[in-house]
Amino acid sequence: MNILKYKFIFLIIISLDMSATEIKDYVARYSFESPEISLNGIRKLTSLDQGYELSFEAKNWVAKMQFNSNFIVSDDQVIPKGYKVKIKPKFVNRDQIIDYNYNKQLITSLGRNAWGVELDPMASPLDPMNAQIQIRLNLLKGIKEFSIQLVEMRNGEIEDNFYKVIGTEICVVGDSEYECIILKRFREKEGRETIYYLAPKLGYMFLKIIDISQEREQKLELIEILSLG
Repeated sequence: MNILKYKFIFLIIISLDMSATEIKDYVARYSFESPEISLNGIRKLTSLDQGYELSFEAKNWVAKMQFNSNFIVSDDQVIPKGYKVKIKPKFVNRDQIIDYNYNKQLITSLGRNAWGVELDPMASPLDPMNAQIQIRLNLLKGIKEFSIQLVEMRNGEIEDNFYKVIGTEICVVGDSEYECIILKRFREKEGRETIYYLAPKLGYMFLKIIDISQEREQKLELIEILSLG
């Protein structure tokens, strides 16, 4: 076993708690809207024996979507383990499983997009869900401008994503108001931008995400917090 494999095993052993304790387990109800579909679902952050799971499950009378990301955290850095997407009806053909194999130093994808790329354990690229945990960790440290490497779901390419705090706004959730910071992400290759609204009072929980590309606009928005901590 080489030194990189030993490093990952050591990280699993020491990462028993989220480095920034302000990020707490939660269960919350969100709405998801796109030109193709509109539905409500449950989003959860759960502490496990070895790491964490961030999930989102939503459904209506014609469709169901489920996203799961498993990861650990060490020294305020997210270290990915796996990512899973499951969509119904099946003919939509969106199911995908991404696995991070630190022994073989390989990231593989099965399902809609099948591929394999080399994994550098010292700079593991994140998936679309656990990247949101890294965003929160960065903001909790007071970092206002940063980049995160993400795995491209279609082909496994590693792409730098750039983030910058651009302002503040009052966000309303039910009867509660929260001061939110506005964070912008821009992906130059796609001409795509994402706007995040995060509440510092809630450990920078995402209250709203608006993703705008040339093809469509999608929005995820908090409806209510069911449990926190």
